[in-house]
Amino acid sequence: MLSYRLLLPETGARATVVAIHGLMESAECLEAAFPDWLSRGWAVLAVDLRGHGGSPRWSDEDLQKHPGDVMVDDVLELLLAPELRSLADLPALYYGHSAGGSVAGAVAAAALLREPAGFRPAGVLLEDPFWRLPVTALQERSVAEQAYEHLLGVQSRTATERAAIRRLEWPDWNEAEIQRSCKAQEECDPRLVLNGNVIPLTPWPELISSLTASGVPMLIITGTVRTGITAEHQRVARSAGAHVEVFDGASHFIRRDMEERFTRRAAVFFADALVMQAGPAAKHVAMTVMAPADLFSKLMSPHAISSLSQLVDLRGPVFEDFSSPEAQAALSDVEILITGWGCPKIGLDVLEAAPNLRAIIHAGGVIADKLPPLPAGRSISGSNAGDANGRPVAEYTLAMILLANKQAFESSHVYRQRRTRIDREQEFPKAGNYQKTIGLVGASRIGRRVAELLQPFQLEVLVYDPYLNAADAAALGVKLLPLEELMCTSDVVSLHVPVTPETTGLIGAQELALLRDGATIINTARGEVVDQEALEAELASGRINAILDVAVPDVLPPGHVFYDLPNVFLTPHIAGSMGTELLRMGDHIVAELERYVSGQPFAYPEELS
Repeated sequence: MLSYRLLLPETGARATVVAIHGLMESAECLEAAFPDWLSRGWAVLAVDLRGHGGSPRWSDEDLQKHPGDVMVDDVLELLLAPELRSLADLPALYYGHSAGGSVAGAVAAAALLREPAGFRPAGVLLEDPFWRLPVTALQERSVAEQAYEHLLGVQSRTATERAAIRRLEWPDWNEAEIQRSCKAQEECDPRLVLNGNVIPLTPWPELISSLTASGVPMLIITGTVRTGITAEHQRVARSAGAHVEVFDGASHFIRRDMEERFTRRAAVFFADALVMQAGPAAKHVAMTVMAPADLFSKLMSPHAISSLSQLVDLRGPVFEDFSSPEAQAALSDVEILITGWGCPKIGLDVLEAAPNLRAIIHAGGVIADKLPPLPAGRSISGSNAGDANGRPVAEYTLAMILLANKQAFESSHVYRQRRTRIDREQEFPKAGNYQKTIGLVGASRIGRRVAELLQPFQLEVLVYDPYLNAADAAALGVKLLPLEELMCTSDVVSLHVPVTPETTGLIGAQELALLRDGATIINTARGEVVDQEALEAELASGRINAILDVAVPDVLPPGHVFYDLPNVFLTPHIAGSMGTELLRMGDHIVAELERYVSGQPFAYPEELS
C-alpha cells in the first residue's frame, strides 16, 4: 500500500483533505497548508506517490500496464482500506500535484463517485496537473520515454554539475530552491516518470466534465513559468466546467514564495466547496427494533424524536422482530440499528440481510450477547446505554443506603404499629449515617458510580472485587477488602455484580452469617447472586435486614415470606430506568447518533467484533 500520513484535528473531523503528491516540493508546500486545514477541523490524508523510501513503486510487470493505471489502483486501494473507514463518510477534498498526483487524485475521485461507500469528493483542486505536456501529447508514450531518458542523463551527472545546469535553466531561483530541485531529481525513480507523466486512457476533459456534472467543484491552479498548462489547456478545462487560476511567476510546482498565496486560495476553495456540498444529502438509514413496540415512545421525548428525524432516515415502524417482509425490506438498506429491551437475537441471517449495517445503538445494558461472532471482514460499531441505565440504579442504591442507616424502614414499621410518640434515641440508638461503613460487592459500572455518589458523606466505603487493583481502588476513594472481611465489618452491604457462573450464589449462608446484627443487605443486581434459602433463614430470624429489588423468581409468588417479614423492604424491580428516566436513554440514542453521523467515535462504545 502507498505511504501516507494521517493528521487529525484536536476535535472531531468535519472533512478530510486527501492530498496526493509525488514531488518533494509539493510535499513541502503541503506542509505549510496543514496547520490551517487542521484548525478548520479538516483531517489530512497525505498520500506519497514516491513510494516507500527509496524502493521502486512499481515492478516491471506493473509497467506493462497502461501508464497511470497502477497509480490510480493504488490510490483507490488506500482510500478503501479498513484503517481509514472512520473518515470515509466525511466530505472529501482532493488535492493533487503535477501530472501523476493530479490525475490520480481526479480519477480516484471520479471512480469513488460510483463506489458504494467512502471518500466521495466535495471538491477537487489540481495544481499544475499536466507538467510540460501539451494536450495532443497525452496520447503519446514517446513524451514520457523522452522524459525518462532525460532524467537518466541528469542523474548520471555529479551533484555540482546538476546544480550548475539548474542555475542556467532557472536564473531567478535562489540557492535553496536550486538545491531542493536537485535533491528531487536525485531521489526520483526514473520509472515513476515513465509511468506517471502520460495517461493515455484517461480522457482529461471528459473526466472534468464528469466531476463537474456531478456537482463537484474543480479548481486548477497553474503558473506562468515552464508549465504545461497552456492557453489551450485552460480553454479545454474551462469548457469542461473547471475553474482555472494562474499564479503569475509560479513554476511547475508552487514555489516557496507562493506558499502563503496557495494556502490561502486552497483553503477558501475547499471551504466554499463544503458549503456547496452541504445542501440536501442522503441521510444514514436506520431502523428500530425493540419489544414491546411502544417502548420507543416511552424512550423518546418529542424533542428527541425531532432530532432523530433530522439525523437519520428512519425506515418503517418500530419492529419487534426481523421476520416480517417490511422488516426484511428495511434491513436491505439499513446502516444503523437502534435496539432496546426485547430486541430478538441478531443472527447471521439478519447480518446477511443487512449488508450495509455499520452500527448498533442499544437502549439497554449490552447488545453483544445478542450477536453471533461477526463474519470475517465484517465490522460493526456498537454503543450501549449501560451508563444511562445504570444511573438510576446507583441513585436508588444511594437512597436506600442512607435510609437503611437512618433505620427509616424499621422506625416506619414501629410507628405504624404503635401509633404514638416514639422515643427515637431509646428505640434507635445506632441510627444515622455518620461514620458508618458501607460494603460494595462488585466494582462494576454501577458499583463505581455508587462509590462516587457516597463520597460527599462521612462514610467509610469498602469494596470487594477480585478484578480491582489497589491503585484503582485508591483512585475511586474506597478500601479494597476480601469478601469475608467486608461482610463482617459493614453496616450496609450492596451487591453490584453480574450473574456469571462465578457469582451465582456468591452470597451464601457462610457470608450472611458474617453480617453483624442489625446490618442491611441491598440487592439491585440479580436474585441469583444470593442463596435465597439461606437469606430467607437469616431474615426469618430477624437478625439482619434486607432491601430487595430483585429475587428468584423475579416476581415472587403471592405467599412468599418476603412479603410479610417486617425487616424486608421489597420493590418490584424499579431500580433501573423507569418513567421519566427512560427519556435519558432516548437522549443517549440521539447523542450517539449525532456522533456517528459527524464521523466521531461513540462516547459509550461496546465491542461487537
